[in-house]
Amino acid sequence: MLMAYIYCQSGYRMRLGLADKKVCLLFASAHNIYDKSYFSVDGEKFYPFRCDAAQMSICGASFPEEKPLSLLLTKEQAFTCSMTQRRTLQSARYSELKVETAVNKNLIDFYDTYPVSDFSDNFMTRWAIYANTPMSKEARESLYPMLRDKTAGLDKKEAVERLLNFVQTAFVYEYDDKVWGHDRAFFAEETLYYPYCDCEDRSILFSRLVRDLIGVEAMLVYYPGHLATAVCFGEEVSGDYIMLGDKKFVVCDPTYIGASVGMTMPGMNNEKATVILLR
Repeated sequence: MLMAYIYCQSGYRMRLGLADKKVCLLFASAHNIYDKSYFSVDGEKFYPFRCDAAQMSICGASFPEEKPLSLLLTKEQAFTCSMTQRRTLQSARYSELKVETAVNKNLIDFYDTYPVSDFSDNFMTRWAIYANTPMSKEARESLYPMLRDKTAGLDKKEAVERLLNFVQTAFVYEYDDKVWGHDRAFFAEETLYYPYCDCEDRSILFSRLVRDLIGVEAMLVYYPGHLATAVCFGEEVSGDYIMLGDKKFVVCDPTYIGASVGMTMPGMNNEKATVILLR
């Protein structure tokens, strides 16, 4: 009851339910949450907190100006710092792009429990949630200075080219099914921490790097069975591209090893690709 009171007084939409003589808290979410059961109340999904009852009596009383919970992480999370061992990452083509990075293990543990969700019943928007999450201060301080120094003074295309090869070659690729037994997307720091990553993890990290370090717009590009990125340079850059309104986004694939800016992985059709917009 105390938790329900605090949640309600914080402005969030919640309901109280009764299951097997136990009072349960249910919360509304602005997103679909995967692998979590829910109850439909007046056409809206309410997720029970730490309650797995199959049946429940739910009170419909509401609170003025209540709003559903959002799982978007718009600010970096302020966890107590417990840094991991430093890891060396180096570009194969640009050997001077060599960094020793570490991340906050408490943040990694938090991300490990973070629920998968999406917007408007669109499964692909889940990747935007990961890609739009800011990089933590600890990760930025260990990773960004060297990358920024080695791309300083270069034009946008060459700077992006270097970051692209860095993400292509500094990490070991492996399928999620083999590593985790199921599909799992990473927040940017998780790719810096875990020994293996796949196309969606690389695309999320790369899109974060080019936005933060180069200041260009980026979007995720979904082909059936594959995820890549595309970058809006704001100037003429040759190569494969996707038009979004009057903006030209040039394909940059962090999983197509050795590929330069503007090269699409063989078998992928940009005309039929789905774009996922990022902040």
